[in-house]
Amino acid sequence: MNPSRGSLAVQRMLDSTISAGDIHAIFQPIVDLRAGQICGYEALSRPAERSPFKNIGEIFDAAEQAGMLWNLESLTRHQSLAASADWPRDVQLFLNTTPQVFSDPRFAQALIQNVRNTPGLTASRIVLEITERAEHQYMHGLEEQVRLVKSAGFQVAIDDVGAGTSGLQRIVALRPHWLKLDRDLICDIHNDRVKQHLIRFFMHFARMSGVRMIAEGIEQREELEVLMNLGVMYGQGYLLGRPGQRDQRLDPELVEWMRQCWGGSDRDHIETPRHARVGRFARPTFSVDSRELVRDVAASLLRQLSAPGVAVMEGRRFAGWCDREQVLRAAGDSRSSQPIGHIVNSDVTSAGIDTNIVDALQLAASRDERSLTAPLMLTDQGQLCGMLTIRDLLNAAADMATLVNARTSPLTGLPNLVRADKHLTEIIRQRDEAVRHQAAVAPMDAAIIDINSFARYNEVYGYELGDELIKRLAMMIHMLVSRGDAGVFTAHLHNDHFLVTARAGILAKRTSHLRKQFDRMVLGDCGDGHDLGVRLRVVLIEDALTRIGSARELYELARELRSAEPADPAASSVSPRAAA
Repeated sequence: MNPSRGSLAVQRMLDSTISAGDIHAIFQPIVDLRAGQICGYEALSRPAERSPFKNIGEIFDAAEQAGMLWNLESLTRHQSLAASADWPRDVQLFLNTTPQVFSDPRFAQALIQNVRNTPGLTASRIVLEITERAEHQYMHGLEEQVRLVKSAGFQVAIDDVGAGTSGLQRIVALRPHWLKLDRDLICDIHNDRVKQHLIRFFMHFARMSGVRMIAEGIEQREELEVLMNLGVMYGQGYLLGRPGQRDQRLDPELVEWMRQCWGGSDRDHIETPRHARVGRFARPTFSVDSRELVRDVAASLLRQLSAPGVAVMEGRRFAGWCDREQVLRAAGDSRSSQPIGHIVNSDVTSAGIDTNIVDALQLAASRDERSLTAPLMLTDQGQLCGMLTIRDLLNAAADMATLVNARTSPLTGLPNLVRADKHLTEIIRQRDEAVRHQAAVAPMDAAIIDINSFARYNEVYGYELGDELIKRLAMMIHMLVSRGDAGVFTAHLHNDHFLVTARAGILAKRTSHLRKQFDRMVLGDCGDGHDLGVRLRVVLIEDALTRIGSARELYELARELRSAEPADPAASSVSPRAAA
């Protein structure tokens, strides 16, 4: 059947479908990829078998033409809320909502009443998805209703991000808690580097804005592996679970594989604000169950004089934050007998316990004025494990700044000799650990870089220009050798000496190019015709990891190789297969 749009017959069928409730809810799991467990379900609607409509899209199209979207969504929302009331309290319900209905002035109040009339359900368990049938005409109403539902404790998601119609302007205007990446962006992402770069862009935005990202439409394990490597923490798709009943279970073999993928990610142990984790500065939270009454929570806070507020929990899931003054005010008015879950602020910034200090500071600073003083909540594997107040963050930044000053070259800003020694000691320890367990040891190359005749350069041009030459060399090493590669470590040892380490096969070509560029630069600077013999010298020690037992041994080996090189400064200063 293909009824003409807007016809009286279609409207009658639609009236009959809604009044008879001939639509039922099904649910597709949303998975926490780190923990390998279901953290939520998206509610989807399907027509009953006896329905004259072929699919749910046909029903929504008919309702939109007949001006009956409000009636239709009232039915589907009621069914989904009722079905989710007895779910585990740490599992969230994602509800699709068209912009037409979401922007209706009645929406927020009707939703709040729906939830309060559903025993066992609180607003903090609901995520409202704004579907991509959006038009600009609804934006003003959307902004107002989003503000109201957020203040009531609901969370908001924008669907189909990356599909082309979900603009950045809407994301900025609505400030969602979740972004759902469009399935077209996920499809075959393992074969498309442009898609991967786009995901990196969204992930950086998400980290800096306290937004959680869900990848939709995951159907292949290769897609899932790339997404996890890019840092996407939540997923949805046929590979993880198809739409169906709520009592679904994940494939145990897939769960184990996901956990191994996350557990195998590299950790950086260098202590800098860019690498040091905020977890070491976390303080415990005072937590309460969302069902506790406001007056009882207020009484507990009066006994906990040092607590700035309470973390409200839905089972094991963090639902939101109530600051101290907010709870005490509510205890003095008509909200006193309500559950604390009805006044919770779900618009709270959270970060993983492995977040570095710089990102945590930027995340806290990006909040609006109303939320600026709220703590930063810390999670581990999706579970609340502590928090940081603004004072905690400032103390962490101060501690790390002190540490950086002690371990960073003031001239170049690179790690100094202390950090270089620590780096070498750590990779030697990892090598020895692998040998003890009879595991493969990844080969590593090292290079010691210095400037030949640098003392002569200082004598002729002065120490100030000598310092400038060192800083220019440091920049060239960064651009031509490090190249932003996380696997390349660079340190400024002392004076004109630098250390670079990397996995085997990387440094030979890069340092050769560096030497040629540096020598060309220096000769160009000597416009007076004086060639002082200033050249870059690179001592490359291939497979250095198997040759040394300490940082000092590496430096001694480099000195021996340097002394054995030809005296002619124009000769190649790279030692291929040094000491082989």
